[in-house]
Amino acid sequence: MKQSDVLAGHSPGLDRERGVDYRIRTSPRARSVRLQLSAREGLTVVVPRNYDLRRIPAIVEKKRSWIEAHLRRFADLSETMDRKPVDVLPETLGLPALGESWLIEYRPTNTLQVRVIIEQPGRITVYGAVQDHDACREALKRWLHLRTREELVPWLARLAGQSGFKFSEAIIRGQKTRWASCSSKGTISLSFKLLFLERDWVRCVLLHELCHTVMMNHSPRFWALLSRIEPECRVIHKRMRDSWKQVPAWVEEN
Repeated sequence: MKQSDVLAGHSPGLDRERGVDYRIRTSPRARSVRLQLSAREGLTVVVPRNYDLRRIPAIVEKKRSWIEAHLRRFADLSETMDRKPVDVLPETLGLPALGESWLIEYRPTNTLQVRVIIEQPGRITVYGAVQDHDACREALKRWLHLRTREELVPWLARLAGQSGFKFSEAIIRGQKTRWASCSSKGTISLSFKLLFLERDWVRCVLLHELCHTVMMNHSPRFWALLSRIEPECRVIHKRMRDSWKQVPAWVEEN
């Protein structure tokens, strides 16, 4: 994709101490304004060609809570990564969403690959070139992807049937800033990191995305729809503000 010059900006609608710095990038393929967040670059506002840049501060202000929450997450995660011992492999794995707790055993074998097997309930065996810690972590993440597909996708389908929703497909990803998302075509993306959240929180996330299959916004009508299905949705969303802290640091590593 061809990119234009990147401009720096600041939202004047925010007070100077807590203001949000951002960059503006014009994309010839963009059809609407899009906010992108990353630990390295912070906030980037992607806009279509010939977009009125005077409208951007109001958009940033409207999304202020969401932006600040993720910027805090990046800052806290960086601090946690700086404090934690380097290259330490996990010995246990708790998955509250499934009510599961696992012990992890590392077994060296004469192979260059690293794989995961379940030989007995409650115990994960990572075998192969286990001296390669990065490969061990990636193998465990692949297993988390599999558990998400095995457990959360059928759960999503059951909730859709019970509530009268339809979605086209579900895919598993490892998003850094979202627990889940729904496309305009009805494709729901689930982060495998949902496995580390409380079960009722995960249910609320799944219902949230199912509501997006019929309403692609966060309007009062959307919240009214979600509230009819999950009356505690607003309370749960507030409790989830720092829920990313339940994800182990090694899972967030690239």
